[in-house]
Amino acid sequence: MKDYCIILAGGIGSRLWPYSNQALPKQFLDLFGTGMTMLQLTYQRFRNILPQEHIIISTYEPYVAIVRKQLPDVPEECIVAEPVQLSTAPAVALAVATIMAKDPEACIMLSPADQMILHSDVFRKQVVQGFRFVAEKPCFLVLGVKATVPETNYGYLQAGEEMINGFARLKSFTEKPNLEFARFFVESGEFYWSTGLFMASAPTLCKVLTPLYPRIQYLTGLMSEQTDAATISAYVRDQYPRAPYQSVDLLILEHHENVCIQSCTFGWQDVAGWQDFHRIAPKDESGNAVSGPNITLYDCENNVVVNQQEKTILLHDMKGYLVIEKPNLLLICRNDNPSQLRRMMNEVEVKQETSIS
Repeated sequence: MKDYCIILAGGIGSRLWPYSNQALPKQFLDLFGTGMTMLQLTYQRFRNILPQEHIIISTYEPYVAIVRKQLPDVPEECIVAEPVQLSTAPAVALAVATIMAKDPEACIMLSPADQMILHSDVFRKQVVQGFRFVAEKPCFLVLGVKATVPETNYGYLQAGEEMINGFARLKSFTEKPNLEFARFFVESGEFYWSTGLFMASAPTLCKVLTPLYPRIQYLTGLMSEQTDAATISAYVRDQYPRAPYQSVDLLILEHHENVCIQSCTFGWQDVAGWQDFHRIAPKDESGNAVSGPNITLYDCENNVVVNQQEKTILLHDMKGYLVIEKPNLLLICRNDNPSQLRRMMNEVEVKQETSIS
């Protein structure tokens, strides 16, 4: 089998702050009370498709111990750690080098570690179809789901032609449009949301990665020659911080001459921020999403309330609020302004000269 997956688990999940933070980001949290963290759910999803040794966990060095604790059966060589956080493209380049040292002709799927998939059987079927597609065609494949509401926090993919067997050429990509454009996209029926799930062969990935990260081929060679781990680690530590900061999503989609869309129906749910959490999480009859003990609401609607302490929380006549109680922080704010939440996070971190943990 030449099929591999890279699970991207190195981000800090800042839009779910303060529940998610730099010390323990959202991919390592059990966000919905399932008994499994987002990383564990993602890993299990791909274990139903691929052998264990074909699943690479890409993460940040300080998180390696967390990955090993949550996924104790993952082989050590399948955990690839970036020494600094430079977004997803350099992390992918490092993981691709690892895979190509084993199999230069591999087909590779890129997956975030923090998504919900509702229909695992459909997911498995459509991912297998995607692997077959990129094995035969030297292009990128982005998995898309039909845009049904004017959501402004997603990227929009326009199909350039009628879908044939669920696949079409990408005509255009728009990242996080304003509300007016989002409404137009949905009404046209031509647009799909980008799931952030990508597939391509290793040679195709290298064509787009090598201009930005020219040392990828040399690193692959070191690994292929089974150079000792200390030498490889020293090389990565020296060279990786010199790489440009770049999102792999935008690197692929904003250079879309060679990108196709696969129309998918596996019940994709993004968990980027608290508005997503409220939409996905179980709610009471008044639309409140509540997590944790000792929470009582009176005449409250459409709130998110998370309690990580034994303290009793009583709320009255609140609508659309976010309430997070942590050992060292209490947050109460509207849940409709992610930019304001980010500003508060930045101010707290500057004042304390460290991340809230």
